[in-house]
Amino acid sequence: MICLLLIFLNLILAFSLFSWKQQVIEITRQLTENKKLRISLSNPYLEKLAGAVNEKNNLEQREKIQIIQEKEQLKQSIANISHDLRTPLTSIQGYLTLLKNCNSKEEQENYIAIIQAKSDYLTELLQIFYDLSLIDSDTYILEIEKLDINRIVTDCLIEKYNELKGFAPIIKTQNAPVWIMGNTTACKRIIENLITNAIRHSNAMINSENKVEIDIEIGADAVFTIRNETSELKNIDVNMLLQKFYTVDTSRSNGNTGLGLYIVKELLNRIEGGIKELYCENNRLTVSVYFKSAFCESE
Repeated sequence: MICLLLIFLNLILAFSLFSWKQQVIEITRQLTENKKLRISLSNPYLEKLAGAVNEKNNLEQREKIQIIQEKEQLKQSIANISHDLRTPLTSIQGYLTLLKNCNSKEEQENYIAIIQAKSDYLTELLQIFYDLSLIDSDTYILEIEKLDINRIVTDCLIEKYNELKGFAPIIKTQNAPVWIMGNTTACKRIIENLITNAIRHSNAMINSENKVEIDIEIGADAVFTIRNETSELKNIDVNMLLQKFYTVDTSRSNGNTGLGLYIVKELLNRIEGGIKELYCENNRLTVSVYFKSAFCESE
């Protein structure tokens, strides 16, 4: 009787060992073929192991896809930057050739003015791309301080006066300081980019009822809003405007880098601000951004 029991136990052990061996062979095959692990034996330890391996494989697959996407984005970014820089450079070279072969003083002055404008635009592009390289760096840290955003907006409007006056802007700023926690350089760039974006994409005219509107509101946060009329954004998801290098004009022939609102969004994130509203209704684009209020007594 004892002998039969031993034989029975040995058979059970042999079968278990065989099953385990087959399962190990199957696991090895699945790993070799990069397949999702499937366990035939009902064993909590094997099931836990399979789950951990599958999760690791899924993570590796996601990382591979992300690397491929980042490589494609880098290629596209380089192509966009090359195109944006090449366009004014080619124009400058062309006008320099015309200047060399021109005897008319009036035409020479005209060509020099064009070359100067193209050079200024090229300098602006280089500054934009430099800003982009900083913003996309994990080590980029802004010093946060108490500042008056109302003053920064006013200064930016004065600097942009010549560009804005053709749009008869409606401007509503505050009569007293609007204290926020931010960074002077970053906030100036944010406001400049928003104003430039409105000017560049606005089709409001001086006699139009639809003008460029700018205002600052004070609440839990300080909110800067700019509105302009545009017919460019029909059937366009305006949230795409926040993506890096996105332009409505896919040929990139209008001098727009597609970085203005992207830089606005990223800089706001760095100073604990953000995009409050972004929408286009009845051919009227509205962009509102908020800044973290500094609840301090004014000095």
